[in-house]
Amino acid sequence: MAGGDASAPATLFRLLGPVQLEAGAERVTFSGKQGALLTALLLHADRVVSTQRLAEAVWGEPLPSGSASRVRMLVSEVRRACAALGADVIATQRPGYVLRPSPGGLDLACFNSRVALAREAVAEGRSEEALGHFDRALGWWRGAPLAGVTGSFAEAQAEWLDGLRLDALEERQSVLLALGRNTDVVTEVRALAAEAPLRERLHGQLMRALYESGRRGEALEVYRQFRDRLVGELGLEPTNELQRLQRLILRSDAGPRERPGTDRAPRRDELPVLPVPSQLPAAPASFTNRSRELRELDRQPAFGADSVGVAVISGPGGIGKTWLALHWAHTHRDRYPDGQLYANLRGFDDAEEPVPPGTVLRHFLGALGVPPTVIPVEQEAQAALYRSVLAERRLLVVLDNARDSAQVTPLIPGRPGCTVLVTSRNRLVSLHATHSARLLEVGAFSDEEAHHMLSHHLGPETMAADPASVGVLLEHSGGLPLALGVLAARVSAHPGFPLAVLARELRDPATRLDALQTGDLGAGLRAVFASSYAALDARAARLFLLLGTAPGPEIGLPATAALAGLPPAETRALISTLETANLVRQVSPGRYWMHDLVRLYAAEQAEADLPAGTRRQALVRLIEAYMAMACAADRVLYPHRPAIAAPPWQGDDPAFEDATAALAWFETELPCLLVAHHLTPGLGMDAAGWQLAWGMNTFLLRRSFNRERLASWEIALAAADRLDDPHTTAVVHWHTGYAHAAADRIDEAIDHLDRALELFERARDWSRLAQVHHTVGWMWSVRGQPRRGLRHARAALRLQREAGDPIWEANALSAVGWIRLQLGEHEAARDACERALTLFRRHHDRGGEAATLDSLGMLAFRQGEYERALEYYGQCLDLRKITGNAFQSADTLVGLGDAHHALGDDTAARDAWRDALALYESQHRRAEAERVREKVSATRD
Repeated sequence: MAGGDASAPATLFRLLGPVQLEAGAERVTFSGKQGALLTALLLHADRVVSTQRLAEAVWGEPLPSGSASRVRMLVSEVRRACAALGADVIATQRPGYVLRPSPGGLDLACFNSRVALAREAVAEGRSEEALGHFDRALGWWRGAPLAGVTGSFAEAQAEWLDGLRLDALEERQSVLLALGRNTDVVTEVRALAAEAPLRERLHGQLMRALYESGRRGEALEVYRQFRDRLVGELGLEPTNELQRLQRLILRSDAGPRERPGTDRAPRRDELPVLPVPSQLPAAPASFTNRSRELRELDRQPAFGADSVGVAVISGPGGIGKTWLALHWAHTHRDRYPDGQLYANLRGFDDAEEPVPPGTVLRHFLGALGVPPTVIPVEQEAQAALYRSVLAERRLLVVLDNARDSAQVTPLIPGRPGCTVLVTSRNRLVSLHATHSARLLEVGAFSDEEAHHMLSHHLGPETMAADPASVGVLLEHSGGLPLALGVLAARVSAHPGFPLAVLARELRDPATRLDALQTGDLGAGLRAVFASSYAALDARAARLFLLLGTAPGPEIGLPATAALAGLPPAETRALISTLETANLVRQVSPGRYWMHDLVRLYAAEQAEADLPAGTRRQALVRLIEAYMAMACAADRVLYPHRPAIAAPPWQGDDPAFEDATAALAWFETELPCLLVAHHLTPGLGMDAAGWQLAWGMNTFLLRRSFNRERLASWEIALAAADRLDDPHTTAVVHWHTGYAHAAADRIDEAIDHLDRALELFERARDWSRLAQVHHTVGWMWSVRGQPRRGLRHARAALRLQREAGDPIWEANALSAVGWIRLQLGEHEAARDACERALTLFRRHHDRGGEAATLDSLGMLAFRQGEYERALEYYGQCLDLRKITGNAFQSADTLVGLGDAHHALGDDTAARDAWRDALALYESQHRRAEAERVREKVSATRD
């Protein structure tokens, strides 16, 4: 192939001239919008380019309406043109498209490859070989790059590409100088200098070549003309390097005694005086809060300390890491008299690849005054030179938006006195081990801080005018500084609009992320979250999306494993990746939390990127896991409760050491269980719909969560109706009636309990029939109709004896004893309770034992045996604490207080009553709370 390498691929894309695709003798030229789109894809070959980034390349700002669909149309047109020449190379891939040319199929890549070989040869002193590589590299050029493609994007890229060509030409002239071919340099560089009149290196090479050729006066004239042009057009003096070259020529004799500026490494005394870089972007004008984080940063080592001070500021996108770093950096500039270096490493830029350390090193070395000819090719050598230049100097280095530790490590100075601030969405924990980095994790603002920031932007008058809407803005921004900033920007853009308009958008989850966008391309939360999402590997990205669909505010590791359909160890590794990326936070060992707005984005993206079947299967697995774990925990809390036939769960068998562990699990998981339960109808999981209610029932009963218990059995009832199984229907009516009775909804309770009695009698299920009678007896007795309740309690006792179930016989005996106590039949009550207590203790039923002891305590109190009452109540209270029965513990504490009061110990009585009062208030039992409050008030301290 002319002007390139001898071997040619089947198809070749060209950018270094008109934008073309060649296949043998055939070629197609792209211009206009097609050319701009193809250019963007080729400049990011083998990397995904987002649809938005392509739209920006084609149209610039502002984008036309429907830009995404227009991009799809352009892609189709370019694909057809390429396919006509046998090149099917453009693939659709989230969040846009990727072009994968064949090896050697892009002239820019071929050019860069040859330039790299040339630079390697230069570094090893093989000048002739280097010259050949440069010539082959430059042979790929066919005129002005991107010829025929218009627009601001194409103009900027064409300028960049032409800069690559000029760089290669300059380096080629250095090789010619090293070979002593001064005449060739003079001829070629005069033409190049006319093309690029402000390129200093070219003029320096021309001066050297003229001087080496004995043309000292002409060399100095080149300097004079160049300096006049530079001062006249830019107001700048030539660099120290070019001035040093001029001085060397001035001091030398007419003959070429010294060859100044050849590509040898300069001696230390020849290095120019280093400038003082000041590269920090502008300080954030409206920075607020973060006093704790600023104090942490103030603890960075000062000059003269034993190590380089490194701080990693990590946190999710939009949390304000860069603002924090820049605010601190500007505030402490006086600590660093030798300058401040800054680089955006673009670790999470979905339109650009992360910046390699070598690129940053060359940028930093140039800013520090190191001539390009002195900068080595190899990154390791560049890092060594960088550390040498910074030795004994005090500089601040800000490395913004780092992807990982490998991107940062080469940029850390080697001697004390410098400070490095790194911001990253990842935690970069390894930097703590390798460089003793201070790890500073930045979280969302507190409510007070968020209010302060919003007030700073909107002003107190606006805030006071509509506090309700301000509350909505604060609630749904989730304390994210970026979200608050976007809201403030939108309010400022439309000062006449009431805040209520924005509040309405935020209230609706379907429009919440839209409300947190601005009109600027790439701005807003979606763009920030999208870049973090795009940085994940496929397996971690899948878990991220599934977590967005998971119900509840948090999730545990076993539930996450079920959601993902993976073993726990593998799930732990993946969620650790998300934790490192600050997309989830581990709030306690094995429990994970996702910010509401991140969750909303994940759920939104899951709908786009995951098939509906995949999402449904994940939720089914999760709910089956919750059901299995709830039933297992329930068996520990109530081991004598009849089990239900539930389908086997495919995960690890959940294990709970004791009732305390089971209670703790329910306390933690209850919000997730309740939300998951509401999903069962939509997923068609009717069996799980009633079985999950069964699994939660004991805990909800003992914690007096009557509203939640009733709601769960209402879901179960609807599921049972659809299942149309008489046994399931009977069980669900029984517990639904029980829940209504506990909520003091007696008419509804009677309807459900009568239906359960009818179904169990029809099925001749005597044990279950007895349990329903037991429930009905309790309901009437607590409603002040103990005689009516006694009939049902005695029926339960008879049926349980016939069924031969000693535990439930004991329960019936206990119920009979309690009701006879209410009727004043003390001896009969004592007899029934003591027989029940014997059975409960024989069969180790702590819950039943506690209930019977409570009745015996009340009996002793009524008979004036206050010491014995204290003993019974104390034993009962101990058992109820063990079983987690807070609901009935409150009643026992009242009895305990009454007994103490009767014995004249008012201090102990008040302590017990106050404990009871706290429980009643937490259980929203207002009538009981008021009665106990009166007892406390009636006794004096």
